Amino acid sequence: MARRQFVRISGTAGATGLLGIIGADRALADGGQGPEPSPPEPGGAPCPTPSPLCGYPGDTGGRFDLWDRVQVCEGTRTGPPFPQCLSTTPTYVILNGGSGSNHDFLLVPSCRIRGIECPFITTASAPNYWLDAWDNAQPGQPGHVVYPHIGLGINSADPTIRTQDQLHIHLTGIHSGIQTQLNTHDRTITNDPSRWRNQIVPIWGLTSTGAAAPRSYRVLHVANLNANLFRLLLDSVVRPTGATMAAQMMAVTPRLIGSGGFYVLNSEPGLPVAPGQPGGTGTVDFLLAYA
Repeated sequence: MARRQFVRISGTAGATGLLGIIGADRALADGGQGPEPSPPEPGGAPCPTPSPLCGYPGDTGGRFDLWDRVQVCEGTRTGPPFPQCLSTTPTYVILNGGSGSNHDFLLVPSCRIRGIECPFITTASAPNYWLDAWDNAQPGQPGHVVYPHIGLGINSADPTIRTQDQLHIHLTGIHSGIQTQLNTHDRTITNDPSRWRNQIVPIWGLTSTGAAAPRSYRVLHVANLNANLFRLLLDSVVRPTGATMAAQMMAVTPRLIGSGGFYVLNSEPGLPVAPGQPGGTGTVDFLLAYA
């Protein structure tokens, strides 16, 4: 089975749909806070107020197939047994990514959250999905990533990149050589979030055919994953640059030198780069190893 085939469901969204998401997202990035969270679900976890940016609980089929499957795992939607459901909690479900490998899993919120563009994920009410993803990728956990080094990632809202409109963090391996490149750049990678937006480094990854290809990423070093990385991205990169959350991709991987911690990588198609430097991207696929 091809990598990420599980979330590659037929159906595409028109460019006008993405522009609508980005337009609404830009208004929020320019200072709006978005709707307040809705009352807690029966399990006690708050969920976002239904909206175009966050989605609606009744969304189903096609690009919402992943949301359908989460509800089947939770028992809130009738459907045939779903063997790829590995773990269910009040705030998220761990699914097998479907590539058939032992390093391809997904963390999917149990709330209806369309993707990185949903303002709820940057609020104090949101669970720490990145820390949850990291914890579940460890030995003995349902999403244990059996690979030399772990990579976590989320794609932008671009419908030509993201095939499922339910937020999901990939728990996978990270391609061989990525860590070495990050180590090489380590002395110039900041741990100051206010400098993150200008800390751009080129990284060679792999295309879907296995060919080497460079892209540029903003890289930040964090000591741990205790902070809400979505909020950190919004405050440190998106608002200061006038960008939109919908256009952003994010990846997290351990920092293996010095005092440890993690590297947080971010990019977007319109990333401003120096002449001669490779452009940005809205996908994590150059970095992550699924199959």
